[in-house]
Amino acid sequence: MKRKKISAKVWASIMAAAMVMSTCPTAAFAVTADKVAADGTYTATRHVYRTIEDTDDEWNEYDVDVTVSVKDGKISDITATPKNGYVEADNSSYFSKAYSKKNGIKTLLTGKDATEDTINGWSTVSGATRTSKAIKEAALEAIQGAPEASTAQEAYVLMNIPYADFYAAEGDADVDAVSSATKMKTRASLAAGSYHVNSDGTDISGITFPVKVSDLAALTGKYTQITDESKVDITTSIKGKESTTTYSGKDALFESGNYSYYVLSEAPSYYKELTVNEDGSFSFGTVKGTEATTLTDVTGNFSTSSKYGDYQLNLDGLPDTINTVYGVTISTKEGDSYGLRHVENIWKKTKLAWSTGFVTEAHGSKLSYADYVSMMGQTINKVTYYTDAGVYEIPMNQYVPVKFANTIAVENASADAGKTTVTITGLPKDYDAQYTVEGLKNAEVKNGTLTFDKDSAAPGQYTLRVADKNAKYVELSASFELTTDKTVVAYDNASDSLVAAEGASADEVTSYIKNIKTVTVNGKAYNASGKGSVKIVNEDGTLNEEAAPFKDAKAGDEFEISVKATGYANDFSFTYVAPEYTYVYASVPYAEYYANEDVQNAGSAASSDVMDTNGEYDKGAFDTVTRATANHGLHRGSFQQDVVIYDTDGNTYEPISWTDGNTAILSNGKTLVKASDRATGITTLTVDGKTSTYDHYVIKGIKYVPVKVKSKNLEAFKAAYSVTENGETLSGGYSENNLKSYTAVADVNKNTNGLKKVSLNADGTFSFSAAQTGTASGLKDTELKTADVTNMGVEVVDSSKFGDFLRVDLKKNYGDLGSAMQSVEWTYYGSGDTALATYGTKFAADNWMHKSMGIQLGLTDSLRCQLPQGTDGTGKWVLTIHALGYTDTKVEVNVTADDIHIATPVSDTSKLEAAIKAAEALNKEDYTEASWSNLEAELAEAKEDLATVPTGKTSQESIDESTAHLNAAIAELEKVNKFTGLANEAAADGNWYYYTDGDVDEEMTGLAANANGWFYVKDGKVDFSYTGLVQNESGWWYVQNGAISFAATGLVYDSNYGWWYVNGSAIDFGYTGLVYDSNYGWWYVTGGAVNFGYTGLIYDSNYGWWYVEGGAVNFGYNSLVPYGGSWWKVTGGMVDFGFTGIVNYYGTNYRVVNGQVQF
Repeated sequence: MKRKKISAKVWASIMAAAMVMSTCPTAAFAVTADKVAADGTYTATRHVYRTIEDTDDEWNEYDVDVTVSVKDGKISDITATPKNGYVEADNSSYFSKAYSKKNGIKTLLTGKDATEDTINGWSTVSGATRTSKAIKEAALEAIQGAPEASTAQEAYVLMNIPYADFYAAEGDADVDAVSSATKMKTRASLAAGSYHVNSDGTDISGITFPVKVSDLAALTGKYTQITDESKVDITTSIKGKESTTTYSGKDALFESGNYSYYVLSEAPSYYKELTVNEDGSFSFGTVKGTEATTLTDVTGNFSTSSKYGDYQLNLDGLPDTINTVYGVTISTKEGDSYGLRHVENIWKKTKLAWSTGFVTEAHGSKLSYADYVSMMGQTINKVTYYTDAGVYEIPMNQYVPVKFANTIAVENASADAGKTTVTITGLPKDYDAQYTVEGLKNAEVKNGTLTFDKDSAAPGQYTLRVADKNAKYVELSASFELTTDKTVVAYDNASDSLVAAEGASADEVTSYIKNIKTVTVNGKAYNASGKGSVKIVNEDGTLNEEAAPFKDAKAGDEFEISVKATGYANDFSFTYVAPEYTYVYASVPYAEYYANEDVQNAGSAASSDVMDTNGEYDKGAFDTVTRATANHGLHRGSFQQDVVIYDTDGNTYEPISWTDGNTAILSNGKTLVKASDRATGITTLTVDGKTSTYDHYVIKGIKYVPVKVKSKNLEAFKAAYSVTENGETLSGGYSENNLKSYTAVADVNKNTNGLKKVSLNADGTFSFSAAQTGTASGLKDTELKTADVTNMGVEVVDSSKFGDFLRVDLKKNYGDLGSAMQSVEWTYYGSGDTALATYGTKFAADNWMHKSMGIQLGLTDSLRCQLPQGTDGTGKWVLTIHALGYTDTKVEVNVTADDIHIATPVSDTSKLEAAIKAAEALNKEDYTEASWSNLEAELAEAKEDLATVPTGKTSQESIDESTAHLNAAIAELEKVNKFTGLANEAAADGNWYYYTDGDVDEEMTGLAANANGWFYVKDGKVDFSYTGLVQNESGWWYVQNGAISFAATGLVYDSNYGWWYVNGSAIDFGYTGLVYDSNYGWWYVTGGAVNFGYTGLIYDSNYGWWYVEGGAVNFGYNSLVPYGGSWWKVTGGMVDFGFTGIVNYYGTNYRVVNGQVQF
């Protein structure tokens, strides 16, 4: 039916927690003071008395009736009527003054509050004091006798409003409740914002919404009041999963009767107002509040077919803040409005559907359609959403084509028949039919026959579409199959894929795969499309070996597979054998590496002929990186990139690592020596004694990518790619400052981080999957490392020389990560937390690591990186660094407008020219080979950068960075060491070396001095483990722990030279006498050496005469000893000059006087 157009005033957001209740004064039983009298008429009588003061006045006493009329709490009228004794001629002037003149009670109080205070506030009238006093008293008695007005309790409530009542003020009063056969979805989250009366779930009755009630008494005791103590448990079983939800407080309205309510403690910003009609029924006004927000960026997808009705409108771009949809109205430019209901018409917030009588049932529930029939043929111009986050209007211009009863069918036919039968009934007379069949050439319908080009027709399913040229009526369609009994595919065991059968074309294979309907694996069928489908055969014909049927397969397991394709009479069957995999490292070109990664322009190897601001052709996609200068790229690239050097004759050399700045180890095991002539600018390459001229180098991709390849395809894979197998050595780089070359042993397994799966394609080429996240390093005996980004000095750099527009540097503790860095991805979030785009990068073109200035990560305006439309690169970015042996390293930065750098023209080269002049003035012979090689590389880059200034192919940023790099190289030059002698300090490895002309002299063994003293040097370095005697031109010296202390005095032992007496650490060859050793006692030294061959008496000027036996004083000897032609008495090893007496010596007694035998 026709409805009035919806009010221009719309609804806005309703927050259940933002509401307030306000009330009027409370009730009482009598009207006193400021209490208001109830509406009505109230009368009292008073007598007008004369007093003694009125003796001379000519008037009579009389009675006066005063009636006070009250309406809406106000005095609507006051009537004063004189009674008994009143004489018009005498009393009228007084009476009129008191009653109706300008100061009279009627004049001044009509319209005022009907209260005692109002009447008391009226002053008696001068000149009519007796009359006005009586009238005032009568009026007071009348008002005091009136009952107090009953106080209407105004309140705000949440109320269950039936759909018809809810939408009536919005132009649609015919919206019925929803009847449901499912009984579950009406009681679950899909029905949020609605309520249902029946606990069995057979209905959705209306909407729960804030309402302003002028008098709460209209609800109290008549309808169910929900309070904070209210509670209802609702149990649902959806998709076999049973769950119970408890709804408490105001949420309990979800399952309660019509007009049930919950009194709010605060007033909402928006609400409907309740009106109680004379018959006691309720009506609700339009929403009070601000105007709706118009959404111009929401798009609608309109369809004339739906599972939920005859028409469906899906909306995209609604605000994310919407949690609950209370209601939706569809308006047409013809002036009609249509209210929609939950579940039946409103589905998951964004999907709207309705029936117009053709589809009358959905999921077993009858659809209400009568209310929407009139929409056919109209144009939707607005959709209004009423939500918890606001009220939104979505402008539209969508015609609703007219539906009608019809039949349409197309018979299946052979693809080579060229025709089939079409049956169509019910077309209106003014339906101007136009026929199309997508995918069929020359399709035409005449006289019930569809004809087409049979030579180009492929088997499969097609759809005949019939459209009204006048666009009044809905489009009709019917599907049909064109069939063949030809087998167009075969199974290729090597690639585990469907390929063209003999005689079949690639197009036929593509068509077949596109039409696969089901795939049966070991007797279980899997749908190829639709809900719950499982993809067994990929679009390229390869078997999806990660699919559910093969999830737990072990190598060698067999699977019987049968493929059914629409349009193909014969199913195709084959046997798949689960493969064994071999895990290796492979060198992978950039385009192939990124082909299945989620990056922009993935897999493209397109190049660009546009130079970047650094004068390089780096604006392509994932093509190879080419460089002409023989500089750092050869060193840095060799860490983790696949580098190839070319000479001018076209010969190639593949460096794996560098032993020094000019010597590379090649992939074939040979050595390449690079030499640059500063004067000519020519670089030569020497291998096996043959010298050629350097031309350029390229970086093709990543050198060591962990992959798993089917063992049966390994040899073919090794023929196509450089492979490092487990147990073989990985190596790369050149050690410079923070960057260190490395060697490691390959140990790739299924858990290796970054692992890619290799697939053999039908054409014999290989492809690589996306990299997996793993827990293993892929390196033998090495745990997976994790970089500590918080301590790496992350900085967004606001200028760069390398042609990028955005750059992030890691300036601290970066060396190991930089040496292992393989690839970097940039993910752009902008101002939100949703990824807008991800970009892959290439080494040298985007990424770099410097020996002392950090890891330098750039993003270049190129085919591999175009910012999303409407963005400028500012906001949140997350960089992911993939590195050999590392977990993926995430770096988050926030980019401002100042960080986006655009190359500026060169304006000043003076500092670069000065740096070049300073470098050219230096002498190569004064510096180490490594530091000089680094200087020459930086100098070559700087001179090349300066030379390109006239061409405009460089920038001021590039000139400035070239200056900084060259000055840094000058500062890092190391002087050649021409020193001869023992170093004054330990080398980096902890050793103290002896040098001859700056080189460690490994032939030096002996004593050497430095600022710290004298040391024993063995094979060119101090031997701190040596203790013993060493000879030099100054004599023999006692060395202790590699050093001469010059403090040693006493006996010392050398395993080669025996026992000696040293004084001040030097052997005292002039010393003869006794020497004491705390460990070994007293010894006889002759010419500095212990005389182990001497036995007899000896004399020491310090110690006297002693008896020595085998070089040692024998303190236990007590007898006679011959010496100097005489015999002497020895006691305790010492000649006893104080002894005189008889001594028995071998049985003979001898007389001794003063120690000497007397013969």
